This record gives sequence, C-alpha cells and structure tokens, in this order.
Amino acid sequence: MAYYNEDQLRRYFDKAISRESEEQIHKLQKEIEYLYNREVKKITEEIDVKRQFQMAKELKEVQIHYQEELNLIGSGYDEKLIVKRQDMVKVIFESIKDKLKSYAKTADYETWFMNHLNQYDKYLKNEKFQLIISSDDTFAEKQINQVLKSYKFELIKQKSIQFGGFILVLPDKNIEIDETLDARLNEQKEWFLNHSKLFIRR
Repeated sequence: MAYYNEDQLRRYFDKAISRESEEQIHKLQKEIEYLYNREVKKITEEIDVKRQFQMAKELKEVQIHYQEELNLIGSGYDEKLIVKRQDMVKVIFESIKDKLKSYAKTADYETWFMNHLNQYDKYLKNEKFQLIISSDDTFAEKQINQVLKSYKFELIKQKSIQFGGFILVLPDKNIEIDETLDARLNEQKEWFLNHSKLFIRR
C-alpha cells in the first residue's frame, strides 16, 4: 500500500483544489460571457436602442475588470462568488440605466415615443383619458399637446418615471397601459434575475 507523508498529502490536496477551482472559474467565465452578450442584445432590441454595440463594449470592459478577481477565487469560493455575482449584476443594470437616460434625449427616442403613442390612437377617440409622463420629458409634453390637442385628456407629469415613455389610463374602462422605459427595464431585470443563475434565491 502506498504511503504519503504530510507534505505529499498537502501538495496533492493543493493541486486537487486548484484544479477544481480553475474548472469552476472557467465554467463561470463562459456563463458570464454568454449572459452578457444575450442580455445586451435582448434589452437593446426591446427598446429600439441603436447603440447596442457601444453598450456591449462597455459591458465587456466590466467583465474584463472583474476577470482578475475571478481568477483569484479559491478557498471560500461559493461565498465570494455570490458577492461578486451580485456586484456584477448591479454594475450591469447601472450601466443600462445610464444608457436609457442618454437614449431618452435622442431622436431615436422621439421616434419610439410617437410610434408607441400612435398605436393607441384609434382607441382614444371620444374617450376621456389620462396620459402620464416623466416630469423631465419636455419632448413628450410638447408632442402630446400638438398631436392630441383635439382629444379629451389630462396630462400628468410624475417624477417616478425616470427614463421616459408614458402610462395611458382610461378611467371609465378601468384600463391602464404602461409603455414606460422604466417598465421595460424592470421586466427585463426580473427575467434576468430569474434566469441568469447570478443569484441564489431562498
């Protein structure tokens, strides 16, 4: 029967732990790269943002920023990994929020807003309704007053809408339609958290 002294056993276990950690880290790196690419594409297509290549580049830089730290994860792997995953998700969505704020100031946003508003035009004739927009959305306020000047509606401005879009309310029919970029982002974030495996839900 083979006999191992203490140093040989320690070296054996050090190699085994190192090998297992490297395999887990390599698997995680592939998973993160896949999720980054998929989520950038999904979110940008959903809100018609044409600057997706710039966002992908910046998210890639975030990934590179954490690459060195991921390589150093060994002992206490699970706990450190959970914290790091949470930090990365936070960085991803903070970056997306910045992009949405910039997007709401572009001509692309103006086109997106009017296209979404016009699709409800046939439902609004002879109806009393409310249109809720962001307090900071000067473009939307101007266009709404021009396009809907012959309609019976109340324009409401709310600070709770951060990025843009509108909420359409028909009180008599108990209908509320949320076409805000805020709602789109929240939907995508919820989907991401449920499917990305970046969080452990208890």
